Amino acid sequence: MGGDYDLVMKIAHDYRNAGLDEKDAAMLEYAEQITLHPNQVSEKNIERLRQAGWSDRDILDIAAVTSYRNFITRMADALGVELTEDYKNLRKDYVESLMVGKQLL
Repeated sequence: MGGDYDLVMKIAHDYRNAGLDEKDAAMLEYAEQITLHPNQVSEKNIERLRQAGWSDRDILDIAAVTSYRNFITRMADALGVELTEDYKNLRKDYVESLMVGKQLL
């Protein structure tokens, strides 16, 4: 597996205490807001992103990617889609850290 496994695990378990810079933390905070409470997104959320250095185009991209990921996950859950062999071959703790509320392997 490429990348920084330890950082991925820290972010998955608690992004607020993963040592991220303000810009990345603001992005994840917004993504979490969109995921858990989309009807409560306000201008305050957008302004926090701008103050952290995100452009309006960036904010649109963050909202689009987060919303798309939420849609795909909900669609897969609704249809009972199973994990592919690629996912099953990843480290179990890694896969479980990326999943919420489901038993996987």
